[in-house]
Amino acid sequence: MNNTEVKDIIKARRIQLGLSYSDLGKLCGVDKTTAWKWELGKIENMRRDKMVLLSKALDISPLVLLGIEEYVSEGTTTYSNDKVSVYHEVFANKFGDVIGEINNPYSSETGHFFALEIEVKDKGMTGLLVDNKVYAIFKKQSVAENGAIVAVALADEKAMIKKYYHFEDVIVLRSPTSENENPITIVGDQVDEICILGKFVGMVSPFVD
Repeated sequence: MNNTEVKDIIKARRIQLGLSYSDLGKLCGVDKTTAWKWELGKIENMRRDKMVLLSKALDISPLVLLGIEEYVSEGTTTYSNDKVSVYHEVFANKFGDVIGEINNPYSSETGHFFALEIEVKDKGMTGLLVDNKVYAIFKKQSVAENGAIVAVALADEKAMIKKYYHFEDVIVLRSPTSENENPITIVGDQVDEICILGKFVGMVSPFVD
């Protein structure tokens, strides 16, 4: 996706939501001139926190602003990918290199999907604890309901797989598998640094096609 397309998306969403440049600027913590410049395509050096705020204000994924995800306007039918790209790791502001591709087990659902390779501890046939790899599949989206399992990152850090809870100006991230693990609590300005990349939809083995 090129910069021209991104600026057009910003303009279209602003108008669609009935926001003035001043309104958009206030939501993103900038002046109206800066918001206007974004619509001119001058977003190459946009700060990470401003990009997150802009995506929230326009109710679109930050991945769209980064050119990673295709923007689908309201009233347009999204499509299901036949294949899902697998990544070893993803970050709030970028995806890493694709390490593989699998058939999409959720092809009946609409949307865009990606998979993360994760290691899990499992007892093999010998009864010994061994490392095993599985693919966690996520549907790309930038918002999620409380209790949802998501791929989520803070600032530019590596994404984690966590249960997500948002209470006004506090975000709590919990382990999806262990109640004994201490939760991560995010407050203050760091709340705006949180970036949801996708909602967990299922797990598959790399040995099952």
